[in-house]
Amino acid sequence: MKTTEQHSNVVIRYIFLTIGTISFCLGTAGIVLPILPTVPFYMLTLFCLARGSERFHRMFLESQLYKKTVGAYERDKALTLRAKLSILVSVSAIMAVGAYFSQDMPIALMVMGIIWVAHVIALAFIIKTKK
Repeated sequence: MKTTEQHSNVVIRYIFLTIGTISFCLGTAGIVLPILPTVPFYMLTLFCLARGSERFHRMFLESQLYKKTVGAYERDKALTLRAKLSILVSVSAIMAVGAYFSQDMPIALMVMGIIWVAHVIALAFIIKTKK
């Protein structure tokens, strides 16, 4: 019976590692694509890696990607004005390109508009500004 239980634990670990890898890739893509949220995907990555592999979990916590995106916000619960403006400029530029190529798709334009407004509201009113 022990081998069946060990096999089951190995399968569960690989499932967590697979989900963690996928969420890491999506979160990293979210750095340049404003439609994908970086922080929630990185938090899912952290959760999955903690259950899948202690070594990968430690590596992710020590990575520059984590420290720059989630770590800084998690530590201070705020962003600098420069970081907020950088996010808003990049989101606006990418949304403008997407809107240009989606002129004939009103649903896509509405979704992009809602996402852009949500970014503006979050950056202006929800996320605190660090001095």
